Amino acid sequence: MELQDVLRRRRMVRSFTTEPLPAGAVEAMVGAAVRAPAAGNTHGLAVVALEGRQETARYWDVSLPPERRAGFPWPGLLDAPALL
Repeated sequence: MELQDVLRRRRMVRSFTTEPLPAGAVEAMVGAAVRAPAAGNTHGLAVVALEGRQETARYWDVSLPPERRAGFPWPGLLDAPALL
């Protein structure tokens, strides 16, 4: 598949199921992010991976407290099984 094909087919996903990711999926995504090109290899990338209902729920409790969730335009994001 050519890069142009990938770019044309990409989508913004804002709704997820609570189904766990396959083993190794988070590691593969982090590995791909770390290998992303940067001018002079100076991207200074830091990735935090949260996986599982307990870890992702703690993130949402801090970044989007329950009292603000009613008006959140993408409630399906709260169901993501992992956050990077």
